Amino acid sequence: MPTDALVDEVANELDTWPGVRIERRSDGAAVVRYEDMQLGVLDRDRGVAELRFPTPEHDELVEHGDAMPESDMVSHGINGPADVTAVLELFDRRYRDLRGEDDPYSSEDPA
Repeated sequence: MPTDALVDEVANELDTWPGVRIERRSDGAAVVRYEDMQLGVLDRDRGVAELRFPTPEHDELVEHGDAMPESDMVSHGINGPADVTAVLELFDRRYRDLRGEDDPYSSEDPA
């Protein structure tokens, strides 16, 4: 599957989360916002998600190989289904941070 379709899959899922909206930029990237706060950026052309985390979390994500350092942000390539899952987990972690929640968010019905 082409990376732009995978990026769109991530964006479509995020767009279903309460309070989240996707803003398309003129350069083709999409800013993912929760209320007035930025969760991250999805770049279709590069097939990458970039998210900002507080320093301790940023360093932990990089150290554990969950993301690559990208200045004060972390990035994760979106090249296959496993990357879609990993990127959604990163967005979920950031989403919960901003909402002050501990439990992961899922649009799927609880089992």
